[in-house]
Amino acid sequence: MPEEKPTYTKDQVAQNNGQNGARTWIIIRSVVYDVTDYLDEHPGGAELLGEYAGGDATRGFDDFGHSSDAVKKLKRFEIGTFDKVRH
Repeated sequence: MPEEKPTYTKDQVAQNNGQNGARTWIIIRSVVYDVTDYLDEHPGGAELLGEYAGGDATRGFDDFGHSSDAVKKLKRFEIGTFDKVRH
């Protein structure tokens, strides 16, 4: 049975905005990802991910039209789900 991932609130995600030593978390389609260790590898640069740090990156992710390989790679950074109800 797969391990159940935690659910995070908007405030919890916002605290992980990459500032002052914080991790860099983003939300894409109600899934929370910790992309801290991917910042330097991201083809668009760390600054691009930083624009969405601590918030919802769904529109930016979808607008760019990422490949299926990028979507697969994203899975390894998944840490939980976003709690839309308690945001």
